[in-house]
Amino acid sequence: MKKNKCSLCLKVKGKRLCKFQDKTFICPRCCAEIRNADCEGCTHYAQAEQYSLERKKKSQQKKFIAKIDPEIDDEVEKALVCAEKGVFAEGEAILNKLIKEHPDLFVVQYGMGTLQAMKGNYSDSIGYFDRCLEIFPYFTEAWFNRGTSYKHLLDTAETIKSLQKVVEFGDPEEDFVQSAKVFLKEIAESILKNDGLSLDKYMESNDAFNSAFALLQNREYEKAIIGFNKVLRLNKNNAQTYGNLALCYAFLGQKEKALSFFDQALEVDPAYAPAITNRAIVELLEEGEKIQVDELKTIEYYKELAEYMDEDKQ
Repeated sequence: MKKNKCSLCLKVKGKRLCKFQDKTFICPRCCAEIRNADCEGCTHYAQAEQYSLERKKKSQQKKFIAKIDPEIDDEVEKALVCAEKGVFAEGEAILNKLIKEHPDLFVVQYGMGTLQAMKGNYSDSIGYFDRCLEIFPYFTEAWFNRGTSYKHLLDTAETIKSLQKVVEFGDPEEDFVQSAKVFLKEIAESILKNDGLSLDKYMESNDAFNSAFALLQNREYEKAIIGFNKVLRLNKNNAQTYGNLALCYAFLGQKEKALSFFDQALEVDPAYAPAITNRAIVELLEEGEKIQVDELKTIEYYKELAEYMDEDKQ
């Protein structure tokens, strides 16, 4: 059994083969204690350096300095108090003046984003939150409100990304950080129930969908097909994926495959309007006849539907 012990401390099992200890096995603790620049090239040394770099990055985040002005903060607060009282015009006038005079102050962009969200103008609010976060990326309140706006627009992926930033940057004791954790848990449970996916798998499928959709818009149909099939391997319950695969085949002149994927889209969501409309168009084609790009509309249906409802409310 002795030969299994760390060759340095002789106390615990040696798990790492060390080239500087006559290629004997040493334990992780001893590895860390004797590690130095001569170890460059060793996998464990590389991992330790990466860990150190990540810790340094997080430390620098806390020292991030953003331009602030107490008087401007008071004006923003005054505008938001007006909004809370329902006097949106007065609050918006204050913030419009501040944005014109101080567009580089993150709190001003945040204030306008918050006011627009309070009015229910979620698409507009996100633009202001994004500008705020370009100036000061670690402003957790902006990430939280951004996530709330995306939640109203039914954009689950962006909601998740925003709330994860709140948890990453925020103080665990803060109420809105706790709320973000609760929201993320609820979203994860809903996705698991409806799609059978973990949060990580859902986000992976969303990224794959966006990449494939970009290829479709760029008319790279064969590559888009590969991309959408990757999405289906991750998530088989996405009507848009089947609908966009159908479009790819329609643009390539493969009528039967296109109709088949339209049918699968409608199995997932019988009310999926783009599949209903586009299927009727493709049905009139001959096999081998390519649909013209202008004849079919490629859209992110659920996202655009939510944005339309938002605009209609305004």
